Amino acid sequence: MRLLVLGAGSAGVRHALSGQVLGLDVGIMDVDSARAAESAVKVGASAHFNDLDAALAWKPDAVLVATPHVHHVSQAIAALRSNADVLIEKPISDRVERAQEFLAVARESGRKAFVVCNMRFHPAVAVLRDNLHRVGAVRYARAHYGNYLPNMRPGADYRTLYCARAETGGGVMLDAIHEIDYLMWLLGPANAVQGAHAHLSDLDIDVEDFANIVLAHKGGARSVITLDYLRPYKRRGCEIVGEKGLLLWESEGRKPECCSVRFYDAKSEHWETLLDDAALDTDKPYVEMLGDFVGAVQGHSHRLQTVADAVERLAVTVAARQQSLSSLPQMHVSPGGNADV
Repeated sequence: MRLLVLGAGSAGVRHALSGQVLGLDVGIMDVDSARAAESAVKVGASAHFNDLDAALAWKPDAVLVATPHVHHVSQAIAALRSNADVLIEKPISDRVERAQEFLAVARESGRKAFVVCNMRFHPAVAVLRDNLHRVGAVRYARAHYGNYLPNMRPGADYRTLYCARAETGGGVMLDAIHEIDYLMWLLGPANAVQGAHAHLSDLDIDVEDFANIVLAHKGGARSVITLDYLRPYKRRGCEIVGEKGLLLWESEGRKPECCSVRFYDAKSEHWETLLDDAALDTDKPYVEMLGDFVGAVQGHSHRLQTVADAVERLAVTVAARQQSLSSLPQMHVSPGGNADV
């Protein structure tokens, strides 16, 4: 398979390297010609381009879109119209109407199209999914992700990253849409959402660096998500509480990532370790995800996020982002303990 990767940033390079692991013929395109050439050497690409039309004229079988997500839809539509199958980095877009436009075009094209949500391939999420039945009826889940923004791309000025700027669709809610995706994947669709977000730090960004999101799932469960660019040490995890017990995932650190998943059986009052890895291979989920895409193009079953799922997740995120905290009235408590508003 000939794979064209659009975007030579950290995500694009990672996907290109995964393509090489899978034995694909990889090409790479970036509007910065020097970066395209440098990245091609780094990943062993057989071709590099700084123009989309020239890149599509290379006749790739599949195109992986890893540019800032304000460009995802236009580039993915161009790829479909060149008769390539498409895999788009998350989120599918920064605007719901653009995502819906792509969904319509993808359905009409007859080509395969999916969206990257690599946390579906994280071993901890796989363990949660495989053992979810053990907790019985799910009551609620709590998920969190946090990482200090200046530490996310070593060697890069964080202020130049797409996730640091509103004009390129930045902010922790869109960037960390993984948590919304895997919770809806595990617990089912959401029929209501609440959100609160803020810029709490002195980081030089014009988007939110903190968010809380509450989902009401159609099956009755609730989930609460906390996202931030503030934690000086990367942490991620999820707790799922059910009638028969709970599942607890905890990950911390970055290269190495220390990861564990445990199950607590309410009846036996016993903890069982399901996963314990002090140095998780963080590249493996990306290779598995791309391999799943190759299989999906060939008609095999897959764990990839469908375009319809991606549109739904984006709509939930945007709805949560449009909300804000409401100010409370001033409260005065008298010495006698009575509250006067």
